[in-house]
Amino acid sequence: MLTSTSIQPYTNDHRLKNNISCFRQGICITLCLLFSGCASFSDRPIRRHKVKLHKDEISKISGTYQLFPDLAYAKNGVVETLRYQPITEHFHQYISKRGIYFKPSENVVVDLKVMDNNQIRFHFKKDSIIVDSVTLSAKLQSRGLLLLGNKYVEFQGVPYILGGSKSEKTRIGLASDGGLILNHAYDNSGALLLLIGAGLSYDSAYHFKRIK
Repeated sequence: MLTSTSIQPYTNDHRLKNNISCFRQGICITLCLLFSGCASFSDRPIRRHKVKLHKDEISKISGTYQLFPDLAYAKNGVVETLRYQPITEHFHQYISKRGIYFKPSENVVVDLKVMDNNQIRFHFKKDSIIVDSVTLSAKLQSRGLLLLGNKYVEFQGVPYILGGSKSEKTRIGLASDGGLILNHAYDNSGALLLLIGAGLSYDSAYHFKRIK
């Protein structure tokens, strides 16, 4: 009569492999936290041009604004007049993340209204007709600007080793002349992107004229 006997695994080797696996995972997580790219704001471009809003003043930002910027804030804080309206500076793109295209020559505006529960509603209008509506949460920062709740972070592979990270966020504020300031930060970085020179990171700030 044939009998079968099971071969017991080498317990010590099995535990060693698990420990090595956990160690590797720990290193990957640590590297992600320490070295992964992250979109960040700089206050220098808008420091002299913004109004520091307090909690009871947030409603001052409600109003109707042009959908395309008329001014840009340089890194050194100098205000530059925009002589053209690049597609990449779409107010709508930064707020809704949807691909609705507006032409600078069209009669387009955005109605911004501060609502209860720390939310802001954006009505995008063309010829007085609402084309799109977006409601976002908002958090008042210590510097008097409102960080919108549509920030985005995505990791691919292991950041700065075999992958990268992509992140973006937007904040808005009240300009000293009553206009609207929009500050958008974007970062797309990683080891492979750095090696081939394809990484991209920027922090842009624009002024939108108040209509009413």
